[in-house]
Amino acid sequence: METVEIIGLAASVLVLISFLMREIRVIRMISICGCIFWIVYGVWLGALSIWLLNGILILVHIYFLIRMRKGKKQVSAKANAVQSAQTIDQRLQKFSRDTFNKKGLRNLPWFVTSDME
Repeated sequence: METVEIIGLAASVLVLISFLMREIRVIRMISICGCIFWIVYGVWLGALSIWLLNGILILVHIYFLIRMRKGKKQVSAKANAVQSAQTIDQRLQKFSRDTFNKKGLRNLPWFVTSDME
């Protein structure tokens, strides 16, 4: 088997693996690796259509990865603002209520819930 065929098969396997993933960030990273192999394959064969398309696809994947990263920063900034807007008393009440509900203390006869509500 020739080297160029091995590179083409590796590119195909990487594309196949990316279709089996669930997390979009992992899909894009594996697709970038596959595109790199396709570019090498296309240049080796002198096939402009193969390496040009995959070069553009790498740029598309990088663009969306950057957008995903910026989106996470914006979401976490909003979450921090909401959390800091809550008073300590509100957070303590929520924590107490959630903790006692999870541990089942509400169902014990000696536990009085009227103080929490």
